[in-house]
Order: sequence, then structure tokens, then C-alpha cells
Amino acid sequence: MLDLGKNSDKVAVNALRGGSEEAFNVLFRKYSKKIYHISRKMSLGHEDAEGIVQEVFIKIWKNRQQLDSTLSFNAYLIAIVRSIVIRQLQRKANLTAYKKYSLQRMEDWDNQTEDQVIFSEMMNVSSKVMDTLPPGQKRVFLMRNLEDMSLDEIAEKLQVSKKTVKNQVFRANKAMRLSLLEQNIISLVGGVAVVLGDIFL
Repeated sequence: MLDLGKNSDKVAVNALRGGSEEAFNVLFRKYSKKIYHISRKMSLGHEDAEGIVQEVFIKIWKNRQQLDSTLSFNAYLIAIVRSIVIRQLQRKANLTAYKKYSLQRMEDWDNQTEDQVIFSEMMNVSSKVMDTLPPGQKRVFLMRNLEDMSLDEIAEKLQVSKKTVKNQVFRANKAMRLSLLEQNIISLVGGVAVVLGDIFL
């Protein structure tokens, strides 16, 4: 049984550094609701806030040996929560902006039927090709191009090397580009591919 005493966080963190699951559970019970409420106050919905709680404690468990019991665990948690929430909100903003930009470009082409058809075909082919990618490549591709994550962020998130992420991104981009070329879509639209943020080029 973990004897917390007065310096409960310090004792729990020291035990956690040694791999104590009991200490981990103690800290989770103590701080999970607080993390949830902070996330909600930062404009996240119920499900996203619960996801933040899980992500924070997964990060803490994975990096438990780097914890410093002499520092405020509460302050450390708040810093992690804010960092993760801000990054998530930025990704959502990027995806929203991407969708709005694509829709705006389509509206700009109201009187250009041929371009609309080509664009729609490009989106259709891209979606089909993406579904044929190996799960790992597809996930990395989406994280890189739609969530706007860096290679380092993806590597950390997936717990793989940066080189592995880079190779998967390259292979996914190559598959998408070749498919568009085979369909004669890129050559037809030229600059229209910029609608996808130059993802494939």
C-alpha cells in the first residue's frame, strides 16, 4: 500500500518513476477531473476533453522516468494539458480552413464546368487511392497533410522513428501522385492541384 503522507504528489511521483501502477492510479484519480474541466474551459467538447485526459496520462506514463518530484506535479500537468489542447485546436482550425478553402474554390468555378468536373474527379480518385494505402501510411498521410503535424510530432505520437514517418509520407505521396498522373488529372488541371495544398506534388 502506497504511504502518501503529507507530500502526496512527491511520494506518488517518486513511486511512479519506479514504475508503480498504484501511484499512477492515485494521480489519475486525483487529477483526471481537473484535466477534464480545464479542457472544457478551453472550448473542447465532452468527448475531446475525455480524450485529453487519456492522452495526458499516457504521456505521463511513457515519460515517467523523466518526472522531477521536486517540481509541482500540478503545474506540470496544466502545462501538458494546455499544450495538447492548443495543438488540437490548431489542427481543427487547419482542417476547417482547408475545407472552407476547397469550398470557396469550387464556388469560384461556378461558371467553369470543365474545371469543376476535373476537380471532382481528382478528389474522387484521391479518396479512393487513400483508402488503398496501408493503414500506417494512410494514418501518417492524414496526420501530415490534414492535421498539419510535423514529422517529429507524428513520430512522437506513433512512437516510431522520424525516418520511418518520412518514408511512409514519401510512399503515400508517391502513390497518390502516380494515381493522379495515370488518370491524367494532374496534367489536365495544372495549378488546380494547389487546392489540396500541394499534397501530392
